Parts: sequence; structure tokens; C-alpha cells
Amino acid sequence: MSNYTIRSLEDVFNDPEADELLEQKPKEKPVASDPDIENFKEIQEWVKQHHGKEPEKTRDMSRMTERRMANRLKGYRSHEDMIELLKPYDELGLLNKESQKLTLEDAVKKEKQDFDSLDDIFGDDSVLFDDHQQTINSKLFDTKKLHEIKREQENQPSRVSQRHHMADFKKYEHLFKQVQADLASGKRQLRPFKNYEILLHHFYVLKGQLLYIEAVGEKKLVNNKSQRKTDARLHVIYENGTENTPLLNGLAASMYGRNGKIVTEPDDHFELSSDDQVTGYIYVLQSESNNPEVQRVQEDHSLYKVGFTTGSVEKRIANAENEPTYLYGPVKICEEFQVTNLNSEALETAIHHALANYRLDVDIKAPNGKSIHPREWFVTDLDTINDVVNGIVAKLQMDQ
Repeated sequence: MSNYTIRSLEDVFNDPEADELLEQKPKEKPVASDPDIENFKEIQEWVKQHHGKEPEKTRDMSRMTERRMANRLKGYRSHEDMIELLKPYDELGLLNKESQKLTLEDAVKKEKQDFDSLDDIFGDDSVLFDDHQQTINSKLFDTKKLHEIKREQENQPSRVSQRHHMADFKKYEHLFKQVQADLASGKRQLRPFKNYEILLHHFYVLKGQLLYIEAVGEKKLVNNKSQRKTDARLHVIYENGTENTPLLNGLAASMYGRNGKIVTEPDDHFELSSDDQVTGYIYVLQSESNNPEVQRVQEDHSLYKVGFTTGSVEKRIANAENEPTYLYGPVKICEEFQVTNLNSEALETAIHHALANYRLDVDIKAPNGKSIHPREWFVTDLDTINDVVNGIVAKLQMDQ
């Protein structure tokens, strides 16, 4: 510093080195010791090294580190408490929910378009069936049920029933498809599991999967701390073609602890509750156009359009002859599905996504001379479309 004597504030501010002395030093960021903070810093450094590109949820085995970071980033963005924790370290705005949040339709479009089966569509990696809306602090069940379940678990037998592949599942497969169709159409409903009541030849949902009680063995007295005095061995068949033989009380405890559901019977009388909302209709149409190009396609293949409307299907197609989406021709309604408590437009996108392999990929000349490239018409049979629609609707309902 200068050698002359400072006698006043004016002297201080006139000192040649005053700016440097009075300059506010930037606050040092707190040292991170939380593993989530360290992981987030690792993700952020990866994004910097890749010029702003975010890690992707790839299936490439050589990029598993990238996949792990993509999963972590998705988890951080899904939980308010994690966003609050990591916000001070977010130099790149990775946690900005407004800029990062994709609609379901956009996310679906980014996914793969070739599927071998419904199981492939319902795979754990699919955004359609992701449970990211769950929060870290969400409660699975209340304290009272927790105590009951603990008592059941304390009395589990040493031999735990394991699932295994069922050799003659074909005999039961049509039952599961019918239940999915009934759930999609509203003939059956999902109700909370209660009263430890498991009935023979009834369907239930456990962890998002349909199961069927094929047999109930002889009831026997039990001598344990459980409130239930009897128990029985069950034969349970699952929609993925597996089976096992759990004890009734053990399965009931799992149903309670994992938010299991009862599938109502078709002849049960029920009405939509005040919380239920009809959000639209998915429809399947067949063209009755006189256009020679359309007729030529239909000579060799079944051709169907899958769409949605929030109102009446009949009103939606009333002007079909004048709309390119209907190939400028009349159409016939083949199937109609009422959608309850689901986003119909997003559901339509998911169904188109699942049927992508069957999409009609030709240009058709309309009567007005314009060329049409249909995107919602599919060359497949009606059973395939029904299986896809029913399967997706039922799956989304069971995962709610």
C-alpha cells in the first residue's frame, strides 16, 4: 500500500489501492459431502465435457456410466427436496423444470418405435409406465396396516413360494386378455384391497400386474401371532405366464402393503365416483372410401385408423368425406373405448407408438388431387389393435 498517511474517509477512497481492498470477494460455495451432491457435480461435469449434451438412457453396454447419470438426473428432477438440495450447485440450469420437463407425447416420440410384444412396450425403461411422480417422502401405507403386515411377515413359513413359468398358460391367457378388455371398456373396475378377502376364481392386481386365483386349498388352523385364525395354500396365475402357491394370509399381507387392488366382476353394479372423470374416447375406424388407391390397399390388408376425441365419436367423424385424416371418405366405427381418469390425447400417442410397426407408409392421392401421407392408419388386424389398446389402458389403470 502507499506510504502516505490516511487521515480521512476521502483519503481512503482516493487511495490507488482502495478498489482492490474494498472489492467484495465472491463467497466460496460450501464443500459438498453429500453423495447426491457429488453425483450431481459428476453429471454436470459430464455435460460440460460433452458441450451441453445431457446423458441419455442408452442400452449400449459401453455407455453404462452415461445411462446411470441419466437415471440419476431424472430422479433429481422428479423430487422437490432434491431440487432444493442441489440448486446451489446447478451451474448449467439442469434442474430448471420448466425447460427440462417433456410432455408425455414428446417423451413417447423419443422412444424406440419397433416392438416385438406388449411385454416390450411395458418394459421398465418405457416412459409410459414410469412411476417418477412418486416422491421420496411418500407413504406406502398407514401405521395401522404396517403393524398388521409386520405380524403377517413374522409368521411367514420358512419355505417361500417362488414363481415359475407355467407350461399350460395358454389355457388361461384369454382370461387375462378379457379382463384387460373389460377394464378398458369400463365393464370392470379397480377397487382398493380390503378385509383380507381373497376369493376363488377372482382377479386382483399386485405391483401393477394382474393375477388370478385358480385354486384355494383346505383351510387350516394357524398357531401364531397373526389376527387371522386360519390359512390356506393358493394356486395363483399371473398375466406374465408365471405361477406360484403362496399362503392366503401372506398374499393378502402383500396386497395391503403394496397397494393391491380388487378387480370387480362384470356383473357388479357400480357408478363413477365424484373423483372419476371421463376424459375422452379412443376409437377404431375402417375406411369405406371409394378412392381406388385406398381400395387397392384394402384388397390385400386390413386397414384401420386409431384416433381419439373428447366428445362424441359420431360427431367427430360426421364430416369424414371432407377431411384428409379420414382419407376424404366415409368411415365405419369398429371399436370405441371410453377413457376414464387418463389423458386421452397422450393415450392415443402411446397407442400409435405401440402400433408403429404397422403404420401405413404410402402416399395416397385425394379426390382434390392433393397427396395424403396417412399417419394414423395401420395395416393390421382388429385383434392386434384391441390387444394393444386394452393392454395399455389396463396397464395405466393398474399403475395409477
